[in-house]
Amino acid sequence: MEKQRNREEAVNTQLAILISKLGVTADAETIHVHGKHRPDVLIQMLGLRVAIEGKFDDNPAAAKVVLQDARNRVASGIAHIACAVIYSDAVRAAPTTKIIDVLNASSLKFAIVSETHETEWFEGSPSEVMGALRRAQEALTKDDIVEQTAKALSLQLEAVSRLWIGQPGSCDRLSRILGIVTPNGESAEKKAARRDTAAKVSALVLANAYIFQEQLSRSDTRVDTLRTIDSASDLVGATAKHWKWIWENINYVPIFQLGERVLNELPEGSQSTDAAKALLAEAQAICRQQAALRHDLMGRIYHWLLHEAKYLGTYYTSVSAATLLLKLAMSREWTTDFTNPRELADFKIADLACGTGTLLMAAAQAVTDQYVQGRSEKDLPLAEKDVSILHQTLMQNMLYGYDVLPTALHLTASTLALLAPEVAFRHMNLFVMPMGIDHGQPRLGSLDFIGGSEIQTQFALDNSQLDTVRTGAAKSNYTNAKVPKINLCVMNPPFVRSVGGNLLFGSLPDDRGLLQKELKAQVRGLSANITAGLGSVFVALADKNMSEGGRLAFVLPAALVSGEAWGPTRKLIAARYHLEMVISSHDAGRPNFSENTDLSEVLFIARKRNKKEKAETTYISLWRNPRSIHEALDYASRIVHQDKPAALDGIGITGFRSSERKLGEIFTAPVPQNEENWTGALFAQTELARTCWQLQRGKVHVPGGKSPVTLSLCRLDALGELGYDRRDIHDAFEISYEDLSPYAAFWGHEAAKVSSIGQNPGAHLLARAVPAAGRKLKSATAVWAKSGNILLVERLRSNTHKVLAIGFEKPVLGNTWWSFRDYELTSDQRKALLLWLNSSLALLSFFGRRVITEGAWMQMKKPAWSSMSVLDVRALSSETSIALGKAYDDISTRELSAIAKLGEDPVRKEIDDVLGKALGLPDLQLVRQFMAREPGLSAQEINSKPN
Repeated sequence: MEKQRNREEAVNTQLAILISKLGVTADAETIHVHGKHRPDVLIQMLGLRVAIEGKFDDNPAAAKVVLQDARNRVASGIAHIACAVIYSDAVRAAPTTKIIDVLNASSLKFAIVSETHETEWFEGSPSEVMGALRRAQEALTKDDIVEQTAKALSLQLEAVSRLWIGQPGSCDRLSRILGIVTPNGESAEKKAARRDTAAKVSALVLANAYIFQEQLSRSDTRVDTLRTIDSASDLVGATAKHWKWIWENINYVPIFQLGERVLNELPEGSQSTDAAKALLAEAQAICRQQAALRHDLMGRIYHWLLHEAKYLGTYYTSVSAATLLLKLAMSREWTTDFTNPRELADFKIADLACGTGTLLMAAAQAVTDQYVQGRSEKDLPLAEKDVSILHQTLMQNMLYGYDVLPTALHLTASTLALLAPEVAFRHMNLFVMPMGIDHGQPRLGSLDFIGGSEIQTQFALDNSQLDTVRTGAAKSNYTNAKVPKINLCVMNPPFVRSVGGNLLFGSLPDDRGLLQKELKAQVRGLSANITAGLGSVFVALADKNMSEGGRLAFVLPAALVSGEAWGPTRKLIAARYHLEMVISSHDAGRPNFSENTDLSEVLFIARKRNKKEKAETTYISLWRNPRSIHEALDYASRIVHQDKPAALDGIGITGFRSSERKLGEIFTAPVPQNEENWTGALFAQTELARTCWQLQRGKVHVPGGKSPVTLSLCRLDALGELGYDRRDIHDAFEISYEDLSPYAAFWGHEAAKVSSIGQNPGAHLLARAVPAAGRKLKSATAVWAKSGNILLVERLRSNTHKVLAIGFEKPVLGNTWWSFRDYELTSDQRKALLLWLNSSLALLSFFGRRVITEGAWMQMKKPAWSSMSVLDVRALSSETSIALGKAYDDISTRELSAIAKLGEDPVRKEIDDVLGKALGLPDLQLVRQFMAREPGLSAQEINSKPN
């Protein structure tokens, strides 16, 4: 009888099934057998693709061949991790029905290859293979290869940039080469900062060209390796000559022509040679870390090198945030077949403010995931040529990027091209947009597309800050910039606003007035508010070019979810989109999703629809913001494969966690209507969001408690009206601490001094006879007419400030407070209202309506206060009012703890108990405990240790 001979791919499949049963992967159903031109087995493991390649030990070169197969799977991007396995003859001969049993009893020889490391050969059981894969996955999750590589390269860039420092002529020429604008009347300090930036970015351009040269040499024998060029006697001269030959004969103009021009600015001497050698050596080291090159390494460094974080109002998306956002966006249902290159060619992904292309890079990676996994599931070919076809389609047909910074677009072109340097592209759809004044005509960069989907230009490349140039890895040619109908718009638009110092077009101070006037004219008719900043305008612009069924995937300030100025943007999304996901970070150490900022931000995904539909919004509250690419992939996998999340109007909590900690919670809520706040994004804890949701509907719900208690609530503006803002008060009055006047004032909000509810005025206001410098005079009588006996906080830091509302015996105005003049409430009703406004329930309502600036620093605008639900003190019985008035007299002079300490504050507890007794409320201790855990209140990490 002929001896049983199992095929390698059949054994690999059985090993994958066995490993899945042992617990490595949550996605055993994605195991597929492949043939000659595909990985033997491809499985999903917590967001990472894992390939298993096996050989039988009767082949003398088995170890060498299978290890190289594993390396190729990772190098080509088909898998994040590959397991090379050698099987014994016993496994080959095992009956088909017994393969798993034989494997389970076998000692296998195996090695693990990942994007960041490669193990030696080990021997062990399948459970030990499982352990090795788990360790590889955990190592990738914790190992931010991009950040590590970026730090190493940054040290070399600093050294090279010092060669130009002290040479103002060279630095100014570099500025012109890089398209860094030199404004008129530039101060000495700004000039020094600009020159420093030009020197550092120039060093980055050189490093980028060296890296691209090495990558290109692997597929084009005409291109010298770095090892070859390093042996030249004149390294700088030889490099410049070779780069000139490349861009003249092969092309890649944006990379090598720019690099050559920068090289020619290096001063003569041995120092320049030494610096070039150091950069070359670092480039060689980076090329050995292919994972870093697949994840926007150059963009990360470029972010660090900008001499101002707010240059052009731009904050650059972190690689981990981009990865999470785009993996979640691509996990939604699409009508496009992502396994078919022809269909993919019609799928357009655009970033209208792309910077260095971090979001476009993440989009390319997410599409690649869909392509590889989809073809795996359909048993379609997945050889290197199939991946090359995908990359060519991505670069030539799918990805569109627009930005005003030429150097950023150059880096975008090379970063995307590095995904597959061996693939020749005819063009890439990357455009340098004009911004500034051209012959008296204001140009607004991508915002000029408000007027149409195509921009005509006759600018030349030398005036690059005013150019509209299509930039590609293969060539750069002058063209008209166009925006196609977009299927997926990804963006982290400029955040700058026209208030608080007026940073709109901040890097072009000479042109700001004309540009701002033009922007106002362009925005008329759009569902956007310039007060919110350019981000609001970019959302409206994206909508103009969005196809039906297409999606927005944005990074925006956290103020989007509740800010008054963002109301038109929320209304636009509610009217035309299904708001599918909102991701907020409640990580006290990382509330942001961008580099170079501590401002709180959110991610959101919304699908354009053609009619109203019943739908829910999923809120993802991150307790830990992922720090690395692979950690973000892990999160995305856990979120996507989460069972039906808890509903805000139901019960229960749906969390997701790693083996070490809870990572966050997920819940659903009805989609917001009109300008309604996206309240779910304001809470880290589902139970607290649920309690706030009930309170907004007039019910007090204690987590885990019985049926909610109904309260008689009303809007605050039903009880009175709020006064003028600080600017109006300043236009009508001057402050005095010495003079006496009829107009009492309470100035400032020092946490150490304002510690009780009852307060006394500390100053007086003097009516202005002449206007303040640069301002118009406002009527003191009109402003004073809205003074009140209650002041409501305008902004606070909840881990230091102690009160939301303070009371006075007579009317006052405050500069950091909203005055509240009630509609003839009795003294006891006013006191009852003050108790309510400083209770835990009022704090919860405030927390669920706040505008987040940065962590525990928050604002409450006048409309938000006016519409807030408060206790309707008019509905109280006279006995209850009198009792609460007496309680206020006792409590009002006592010192409260910081708001964030409400869980242990005896005065806050007494306020709650007094109101609870009067209103028949349940014990609110658990509500206070939940609130004290909120990072947005405490500015501390939430306790996420396993129970």
